[in-house]
Amino acid sequence: MRKLAIYEQLVLAIKAEIAAGILHAGDKLPSVRKFALENNINPNTAVKVYKTLENEGVINSIPSKGNFISDDIDTLQAVHVADLTAQFTELIREMRDNCVTKETLLEIIEGVYHDFES
Repeated sequence: MRKLAIYEQLVLAIKAEIAAGILHAGDKLPSVRKFALENNINPNTAVKVYKTLENEGVINSIPSKGNFISDDIDTLQAVHVADLTAQFTELIREMRDNCVTKETLLEIIEGVYHDFES
């Protein structure tokens, strides 16, 4: 697996906070300057984090007001599912590269689902 850039890690961290219910629709995010200071990053990196989230529909930027978590729950859920799918795809690729067969992978998935149903 490739190591994620710091801005990608921060994008995922904000999405994880939304998925965990820590951040909610309409919540205001810190200013770019404050976000940069809190995360010990360059302000340009903070701008990149916010721009990425805005382009994905996760946040809305309102000039002179700030950045807010999107009210569009469907978009937030779709982005979260897309992120999980990408992570799952990468994990499957890694397992395949380590000689895990499709049959074994399907057995693992069936076992996990069976555990959830118990």
